[in-house]
Amino acid sequence: MGSSEKKPLYVQLADRLRNRIMNEEYKYGQVFPPERELERIYGIDRKTVRKSLNILEKEGLLFRIQGKGTYVNRPDISYSLQKVSGFSRLLRQQGVRITNRVLIKTGQAAGYRIAKVMGIHKSDPVWKLVRLRLADEEPISLEFTYIRQELIPDFECIDFEVYSLYDAWSKSHHVPTYIDETIDAVEVSGMEARCLGKEDGSRVFLVTDVTRDQDGLVIEYNRAYTNSDRIRLSTQLS
Repeated sequence: MGSSEKKPLYVQLADRLRNRIMNEEYKYGQVFPPERELERIYGIDRKTVRKSLNILEKEGLLFRIQGKGTYVNRPDISYSLQKVSGFSRLLRQQGVRITNRVLIKTGQAAGYRIAKVMGIHKSDPVWKLVRLRLADEEPISLEFTYIRQELIPDFECIDFEVYSLYDAWSKSHHVPTYIDETIDAVEVSGMEARCLGKEDGSRVFLVTDVTRDQDGLVIEYNRAYTNSDRIRLSTQLS
């Protein structure tokens, strides 16, 4: 670590580790070095190392599985063009009764990963919305959604247990038009497992969406842990 740098040591270490992840020195799905090894390599105390890893976890570059360790997450999103159709609307068309529970609704700085996806600065403000979606009273999806604050200024005033994000977008000049989607099978633990009624280590679908408006502007980033016992995912190739 450079002693001449003005940044705190934990930020310097987070920057260095982030660069190694983005340069694929640590690859997606790989077990990340444990805290004691990073402490030895960089000559920094365990508390500082832990603070650095917490930053990278919040940015979505790392994820932890209790009892197994820390893993490298996917740093980039692959793109495809698909028309947008609301999740709740699709299920209601199949006769499923959908309800939403808002767990978190707040503002925060974008952070590295969200900023990279949205093409903004990491200090720019975004809205964070965490919802538990229930189908016929059974948990079906835990969704983490991020939206640029200037696009929906009255976001905090909207009751998202009553209204959908598509209702909110309908009042703006930004029409959700395309969705770029990736689907992975992942293990869940902690909050994700509890909310979905799963045991730690259970596998679910992780559906990652990047939504663009009619002009191609990224307006929404969404990560949904979806109960694979209740949902069947399909697509058409042409």
